[in-house]
Amino acid sequence: MHAHPAAAKPCATCGDLAGRGYPACPGCARTVDRPWESAWALLPDPDPEVVADAPRGDYPWACVDWALRQLPCAGCGGELAAGAPDCVGCAAADAARWELAPPTPHERVLRTAVVVLRAPTWRRRAVASTWRLLLPFVVAGCVPSSTTLSEVRTQVVAGRYDELAELEALPLALPLLPWRRSTA
Repeated sequence: MHAHPAAAKPCATCGDLAGRGYPACPGCARTVDRPWESAWALLPDPDPEVVADAPRGDYPWACVDWALRQLPCAGCGGELAAGAPDCVGCAAADAARWELAPPTPHERVLRTAVVVLRAPTWRRRAVASTWRLLLPFVVAGCVPSSTTLSEVRTQVVAGRYDELAELEALPLALPLLPWRRSTA
């Protein structure tokens, strides 16, 4: 889709690792949204309503996602597919979005992180926090394993978000949890 940095780097706007402040921080948003903006820019005459309503497969997944972001939901008024958690229109748009699968593992994990962080109230806080912690590394090209996702989420549930946020590389040097420490 596009080139990504070799390592997670600080955001010039917020100072945290680029992506961690997504979507509120403008610098993080520019960094994270680059693949979507690049795909959208390749369309000859982009119209969000046309792209969002087109038959599946007429447009790349990134263009469909970008179109959804630009459209307000008729039901809740929020960003289509990311508005109110109980909005039927947003839920339907979000479900339809997943029918178009990104072709690479990196694109899939990047899309998942972005979708979770654009609608964090749709998931448990620990899930959104896990993706917030990992997004800077995903932006840099990392594809965290399901084991890494599970371990980070476990650490977040254990109240260690701030400790993990200080780490600047993957794999994260996860501190042992009290119930996992050896007593030998």
